[in-house]
Parts: sequence; structure tokens; C-alpha cells
Amino acid sequence: MNQPTQHNTPSSTRTMSLKQLNVKIPEQELRILEAFAEKTERTKTDIIREFIRSLQAKI
Repeated sequence: MNQPTQHNTPSSTRTMSLKQLNVKIPEQELRILEAFAEKTERTKTDIIREFIRSLQAKI
């Protein structure tokens, strides 16, 4: 059985069940994400989660 992985995530994310999402993106977009992650010293997952949370204001 898979256990949710907990990293440096907001407490609201840690308390809920985590689901896995696989996304295929062009290599160029991956390079952009990797460069941003390195520059900000964050994980790609954290960056994507933050972006998804920012969408809440738009719905």
C-alpha cells in the first residue's frame, strides 16, 4: 500500500490524502520548470502545487 509522501508542504496539504498526477510536458517547458526550481531552491512539485492553488482565485 502506498503511503503519502510528506515534504515541506503546507499543513493543509499534509493532512489530506495525496493523489499522484502524471503530466507530460514538452522538454522546453520542463527545462523552464527545472531552472525555476533551481533558482528558487524549491522542488518542481512545490512549484506546481503553488501554481494550482493560485488557480482557486480564478474560479
